[in-house]
Amino acid sequence: MATYSPIAIIGAGPSGLTLARLLEINNIDYMVYERDESPEPKFINQGGTLDIRASSGQVALKEARLFDEFKSIARWDASRVFMQNPSGTVTAVFGDERDAPEIDRLQLRKLLLDSIPTSKIRWGHRVKSIERGDTASEHVISFVNSTSASGFRAIVGADGAWSKVRPLLTSAKQEYSGKVFIEGSISHNNPSYTAALEHAGPGNMLAMGQHKIMAVQQLADSSYRFYIGMDAPEELYRRPLGHEDTEDIRQKFLSSPELFANWAPNLKEYLTNAEGPFHAWHLYRLPVSSVSWKRVPGITLLGDAAHLATPLVGEGVNMAMLDALMLAKAIVKYCKQAGGADIEEDQLENALKSDKEVMSRRSR
Repeated sequence: MATYSPIAIIGAGPSGLTLARLLEINNIDYMVYERDESPEPKFINQGGTLDIRASSGQVALKEARLFDEFKSIARWDASRVFMQNPSGTVTAVFGDERDAPEIDRLQLRKLLLDSIPTSKIRWGHRVKSIERGDTASEHVISFVNSTSASGFRAIVGADGAWSKVRPLLTSAKQEYSGKVFIEGSISHNNPSYTAALEHAGPGNMLAMGQHKIMAVQQLADSSYRFYIGMDAPEELYRRPLGHEDTEDIRQKFLSSPELFANWAPNLKEYLTNAEGPFHAWHLYRLPVSSVSWKRVPGITLLGDAAHLATPLVGEGVNMAMLDALMLAKAIVKYCKQAGGADIEEDQLENALKSDKEVMSRRSR
């Protein structure tokens, strides 16, 4: 690895870790700063499973030389979706033809983490603020743990929906979509496990109607995640939900005709038996105007930090990994033009500018 100043990557999510891996195999120095204290998840609700698509996420994994390992753990029989209406009638079955194998979010994270040296990640580094300098090397990152860092060739904001890097490039702020998802689980011993096997199998069951969604999704260990999605005020379910909150939500949802009281008994059984404590996911998005941010020397964005959207179409992780691939290609291209990995700051800026233009067109 060369000894020149590194590229700072803020966030160890799919986009940040994919970029780190691509820089690693191209001998370009970097450092990842992650707010989590360790690689271990800090709470059980880490989201469900992700479909990795042939034209985006799979391409990034192939370029990162991780596709063979991905194939060994991905679930290629998990793309099928059983659609139902609130009456419990199956209205459609689709997805078998899709080249979009499933992988648990935590499995993908581990795959990417294991592909880079442990010394290249600084855990417990939640960004407090970034002080803008005149050049990339003069930007100063301040962390909540009272440390700071500077002297980077570039700073890449891969820090998700609530990005601390984004405000340096745009005044656009994330907007609440009006929708919230409540997450629970269905373990192997759950009374609804047999029904989940029948209705979702290795894939997904999705019941939709009356402006609400109920979903059951199998994970790698054959247990299931359970979700309810609905319109709700932003302030509802904001605090962490405990066991008492879980039971209150369960009873409210089952008894209210405006919620799920009138849904089919077989669907309500999932809600009756879902294990908690529940976790609420409020869905946010960025306005279209945020796609065209201004250039600040040495700073760019990836993934949700750049183009946050609700996860209902399943593009988020795939777009994030494709962002990382396109940025890495731009950096490598300009490195080669510079005659090696020791890329000059203005040449790296050209790479960031070029990548930003491509991302803007792709995100529209």
